[in-house]
Amino acid sequence: MSTGKVEQWIAGPGEGMIKDEKGQRLAFSQSDLQNPAERGNLRQGDKVQFEVDQPGHATGVKKA
Repeated sequence: MSTGKVEQWIAGPGEGMIKDEKGQRLAFSQSDLQNPAERGNLRQGDKVQFEVDQPGHATGVKKA
């Protein structure tokens, strides 16, 4: 499991970006959240854990 920080989260459409520890940016959406209830609680700068399912995309996102 990888870790990083929420770089951007737009709650309306439920889309955002994570910057991992290597500086890479990964896209994710509300359907990639491990717990959909966290959608309203995500903020820029939150530390998160996630899996990379394809280049540039994170899934299984949860607060660390």
